[in-house]
Amino acid sequence: MKNKGFILTASSLMVLLATVITMSCNKKFDEPPAIPVTPPDSTITKNIVSIKTLKALHTIGGLEQITKNYVISAIVGGSDESGNLYKTITVQDSTGGITVTLDRSGLYNDYPVGRRLYIKCQGLYISDYNHTIQLGVLDNTVPTNQKLTSIPSSLFDNYIIKGTLGNPVIPKVVNLSQLISAAAISAANIPSKDTLQSTLIQLNNVELAPTDVGLVYADTSASKKSVSRNLTDCIGTTGVVLYSSGYASFAGFQVPTGKGTLKGIFIPYKTTAELEVRDTSDVQLYGARCGAATATTIFSETFPGVTNKVTITTTGSSNVWQNIAEVGGVSYTGYVNTSGSVHFASISGFGAAGSPGVITSWLITQAIKIPASANSPTFSFDSEDGYYAGATLQALISTDYNGSATPSKSTWTVLPASIPTGDAKYTSKVSSGGIDLSNYIGKTIFLAWRYTTTDISQVGTGYEFGNIQLVSY
Repeated sequence: MKNKGFILTASSLMVLLATVITMSCNKKFDEPPAIPVTPPDSTITKNIVSIKTLKALHTIGGLEQITKNYVISAIVGGSDESGNLYKTITVQDSTGGITVTLDRSGLYNDYPVGRRLYIKCQGLYISDYNHTIQLGVLDNTVPTNQKLTSIPSSLFDNYIIKGTLGNPVIPKVVNLSQLISAAAISAANIPSKDTLQSTLIQLNNVELAPTDVGLVYADTSASKKSVSRNLTDCIGTTGVVLYSSGYASFAGFQVPTGKGTLKGIFIPYKTTAELEVRDTSDVQLYGARCGAATATTIFSETFPGVTNKVTITTTGSSNVWQNIAEVGGVSYTGYVNTSGSVHFASISGFGAAGSPGVITSWLITQAIKIPASANSPTFSFDSEDGYYAGATLQALISTDYNGSATPSKSTWTVLPASIPTGDAKYTSKVSSGGIDLSNYIGKTIFLAWRYTTTDISQVGTGYEFGNIQLVSY
């Protein structure tokens, strides 16, 4: 009887031990410890400023110390888990993003994607590396050549307070042309205008250029060189690259050969727009390439029948337009250049009757049905700007517009089109970029261009646009 009891007791212990081992083995190695996070106190929260406010302290090429008791509350959008980002993290809030340089590897263990951080900025410095704005400390090794360097690991806790884990990082959906424009803004304008750099963005309907198809992400030789692969879309936009480090864990993987969705951290480098993916799950390029099928036109408008300074109703291409001067009495008119090779829609508040300061004008297409069979429907157009800055031109889409004279009462979504800002003199056309309308497959839509001013100083701004195409691949 003793032997039986001993066997039962030993068996029970073995079951218990096996259960403990099994539970231990099932724990994910990358699972953060379940440690409660203490909310920051009022000395932190009362001093929170936006990343936009922080970046406004910087002038491109400069090195500025942050002397005020500023704190930024932001979510980690990019970290170094795959090795593609090195000793840096990117953090973002609703106003933009910034790169934080930290002198340690394995940062993702403490600062994983989705973690909220409170960064105490007083005493830190802000500068830029080839137009990417960075936060760090002063390197005064050579007093005559001061520069920004990484925050030492021993000082991390002095400046960084860890917040909650698992916060969603929702990418901003943009197109290639918008990234090209953002890179130019980073290089030429005040940094606070750049809301895309160091944030997670998403590109739809893009692919690697034919010359990069079949290659690997980066150099896997002993030199481990970083490599830039060229991105393009179905309308042939170029100027954005997929940048990968030779030290990335996926450096030797072959890049996908198709068309699809690409996520990554947008980093301007000089005047080049670079996208740095966090790992290969950000690269979903597995659909049919743009050239795999002939494009089918769903809607097209080149304004062939417009006349200079004559109000647009029809355009000579059988399309009927709603031309609505909702506020301020300014309508869209035709524009034809002297050679007759360019036909655009045009608008400006300059010289408008009554000298209105507030203008809202719409040019709206007829109803357009995107077939249920459409594949990657892509919308694009060209635009030019003229003279005074301040007015805005936006491209919008609606599924519930009813043809009324007050379109603002309908539901409109602003599309991610690249449009100039109104400070040139009609010097060159800007492509909107290929705008993905896959969410509207099988629906009837209206496309609109809305011109707005809010002050008398803006009404001289002019815009022209045309070469409108909506195609399915």
